[in-house]
Amino acid sequence: MAALRGEFFTGRVAELRLLRELMHNKVRGCFMLWLHGMGGVGKSTLLLRFADEARSHGSAVRTVDMRCTDATPDAFWAALTAQGPPEEAQLLLIDSAESLGSLERWLREEFLPRMPTHLLVVVGSRRPPETEWRTDPQWWHALRSIRLSGMSDAEAALVLRNRGVPEMSVAEIVRASHGLPLALALFADDRETSAGTVGPSGERDLYNSPDLARELLKLLLRETPSAARTDALQVLALARATTEELLRRTLDVSAAEAQALFAWLHGLSFVHSTAAGLTPHGLVREAVLVDLRWRDPEKYERLLRRLHAHLTERLTRRTGGRWAFGAGLAYLGRANSVVRDAADWNGADRLQLRAARPEDLPTVLDAIEEEHGAAARGLARQWWDRQPSAFILAEDDRGVVVGTLVAPCLEPGATNLPDDPVAHLALKHLADRSSPLRRTGRLLLGRWSTGSAVAACFALTTLWATTPGLAVSWTCVAQHQKELSRLLGLYDQQPGDTATRADSEPMSSFVWDWRRVPFARWAEELSTRLLADEPALLSAVAEPVTPAMPWPEFVEAVKHAYQNVSEPDQLAHSALLRTRLVASDAGPAALRQVLTDTVLKLRSQPGQRQLADVLEITYLGGPRSQQAAANRAALSFSTYRRRLSASLVTAAELLRDRELYDPVPR
Repeated sequence: MAALRGEFFTGRVAELRLLRELMHNKVRGCFMLWLHGMGGVGKSTLLLRFADEARSHGSAVRTVDMRCTDATPDAFWAALTAQGPPEEAQLLLIDSAESLGSLERWLREEFLPRMPTHLLVVVGSRRPPETEWRTDPQWWHALRSIRLSGMSDAEAALVLRNRGVPEMSVAEIVRASHGLPLALALFADDRETSAGTVGPSGERDLYNSPDLARELLKLLLRETPSAARTDALQVLALARATTEELLRRTLDVSAAEAQALFAWLHGLSFVHSTAAGLTPHGLVREAVLVDLRWRDPEKYERLLRRLHAHLTERLTRRTGGRWAFGAGLAYLGRANSVVRDAADWNGADRLQLRAARPEDLPTVLDAIEEEHGAAARGLARQWWDRQPSAFILAEDDRGVVVGTLVAPCLEPGATNLPDDPVAHLALKHLADRSSPLRRTGRLLLGRWSTGSAVAACFALTTLWATTPGLAVSWTCVAQHQKELSRLLGLYDQQPGDTATRADSEPMSSFVWDWRRVPFARWAEELSTRLLADEPALLSAVAEPVTPAMPWPEFVEAVKHAYQNVSEPDQLAHSALLRTRLVASDAGPAALRQVLTDTVLKLRSQPGQRQLADVLEITYLGGPRSQQAAANRAALSFSTYRRRLSASLVTAAELLRDRELYDPVPR
């Protein structure tokens, strides 16, 4: 068996080199090595391999496995002495040291100080050494702690080939295993015993084999969690990052219970701490979700809806942490297999978003030039000079920038814009074809994105929810950005009917009118569709309402309708009767009522009373000349003319809003 272990052992080159150096160096400062990592990462295999090698060189080896040894001094001594006198050993291996408990202190303070200096102690544990090891001066140099991570793709592939896995299946299993040796073995065995469950994407094999997911969880957890802990584990798997607040709100538990559950999660070997909260190892995340959806689909749906509602509420509250909440909300889409397959989500739970700082400008401009060309770099520099707050960065857990987004806000009547053809096209499209921005409205122009498509969606989701006065979002997508295009489509954004060639590259647009469907309603509808794993259901988006006529024609039609509001025969020919303002079979009386209601609505709005009075005096109170109307309104004729023109445009804006966003009259 030792010979087979030596023949098929793969990887861990650096760790074995260090162990050999420590073993054979007679003047070593360190005589204790603590190897720690999540369950299934190969700690026990590495200890066995090193023990075999030490024995082959004539060293006396002692092994204590805490999985089958009580955590008491007597039991530890008994396990050790049963193998021979401890003082004769050159190597002591302690496996599964996460089960030491209070015995860890006994080892540090009583056992190890009594051992001879030639003894090398190697510990394998799911947890790093206690803080006392690292803060006690006598252990600073005597102990070295190393975290074991998963295998590289090349090492994992070699393991599978040594096992005889067909080459056509190697890449799929490597992706599915996330580099975890335990998963490699289980997936390879599952393929041999059940004719294979690996699908077209690496993660799918777990989805096709809930028994495999359950077996994996049992081995990784080594315990049967309580109901409350199981709930917490499932929230951890669904959420991008888990905090005490998230547990408290999603599970509806007290602050003390949430604190205890968070502490338990934090102590699990496969859970990592990030700035946003706790995240699980990718394979554990998939296994928990597969198990939950297989055993209790109703609970899965309930938890997903609660998480979605909580993150939406926190995001729309526009308080601190908006980037984390926006990323968390967008990440929930990954629970849907269609969304998950649309882009590369690897490492997305550890991405951090932030606003760009002045020192980031060269990095941002270089990224934009690399993906979109030199012309884009020049325009982006102009946008930086006018709106530096429009530049968003995404960093991975090492602080490396992996994505950028440039999303300036355009306001009606803005004059200090760069000479950007896309910005002018977006404003002109709204003014000519749809409904122009009102005085307090804004258009969010997602002008460029680079790098991770998922990071771009995280940032856009945040901005859609938190940009004050957001009326319309217009997101540009270059021809090569296939993943971003797919994600925006799945997240409900409507492909624009205009395409442009700017910055020397073809570009399409995705548009959403937030006046028609506000963010909270959009998020709620999206959460319902995400629960379906079928592309047709996820993509079943309501078509946007198309105005019956361009905006300039609509304003003229409103003007003529008010001029003829008291003449039913003339009003019967109004172009407004062919819009959604009235029922399809309505006549001039219905249109007159709509025009009258609009004046009343205008009067109810702050600062608009005088405009409403001008409309009522001029058109609703019976025919009169404009001079007579000016006298009635107690205005000079020139002031009256300006107010009348403004009142007609404002009334047209209200009527266009009614046409686009109110239910169709019946």
